[in-house]
Amino acid sequence: MKRYLFRRMMFMAVFLMLAVAAMGQKGLNVDNVFQRYGRAKGCKMVVMENTTLHGYKLRVYKSLVYKKLHHAVKPYLDADRKNAKKVREVIDGGELVSGYYMMKPLPGGYNRYILFSYVDSRKGTVIYIEGKLSPDDILKLCYSKY
Repeated sequence: MKRYLFRRMMFMAVFLMLAVAAMGQKGLNVDNVFQRYGRAKGCKMVVMENTTLHGYKLRVYKSLVYKKLHHAVKPYLDADRKNAKKVREVIDGGELVSGYYMMKPLPGGYNRYILFSYVDSRKGTVIYIEGKLSPDDILKLCYSKY
């Protein structure tokens, strides 16, 4: 009986941890991008939870590479930009072509970041990262050669 209760409690604890990790991007518009287009034709989505990437511990990493959806994705990113701290933006020819933003942290010290880049008017990438990383850590993770 004790063994059964222990297993049940462990199962509930693991389930609760997964639910909390999955809720990190809830409340952000970028969540709609992954939900709507993550399995769309011509898109590639990568989702990793509780992983280490180039020596950095990440609670959540999501990326979406898309084709022909720039105009559908842009309003969601623009909405999150309004509530974010700008870390870096690249403007080319008067147009915003990439951005790196820090969102309001979650309880427990988990920082949330949204990064995006438009290759052209049809192709782009959106990345959501959540973890106890600083903005400089994200820059090292994304722009360093390994």
